[in-house]
Amino acid sequence: MDREFYGSTGDTEQDMCGREAMVESCLDRIFAAYDFGIEEKIVDPVIFLVDCEDVVGGAVARGWEGDDAVDAAIMANAESDSLEGKLPTTILTTAVSFVDSCTEVPKWFPYLEETLSQGSPCDAFYVIAITFGGAGAFSVPLSARPA
Repeated sequence: MDREFYGSTGDTEQDMCGREAMVESCLDRIFAAYDFGIEEKIVDPVIFLVDCEDVVGGAVARGWEGDDAVDAAIMANAESDSLEGKLPTTILTTAVSFVDSCTEVPKWFPYLEETLSQGSPCDAFYVIAITFGGAGAFSVPLSARPA
């Protein structure tokens, strides 16, 4: 299996580029999660993209969803390797309020506290990509919605 998004490369800049690539490759699912968050009345949704097959992302996903659910998702993803357009890893996507994100994210990733302390972005929303052995926060403009 292609491990394009798995674990840290040991190069902080390359890891961040990998997280950005994951965000860019998941815009459809990011906006679907954002829309779901709005429908569920989540205030200022922050979208989490969690690489279930990453060392750090896997631990986060298992904490949220449980071992059995994550193992089943990974197995289903592996069995669908032949599907065109398939991502090279299993990704959990969920929406969390901005306020809850500001409280919880710095506990796991203190280096994101400064970004989140700047407030919710205008005409955009945050995506937290957890892959490459860490996390990155990205502001996604509402205008980036795929057609």
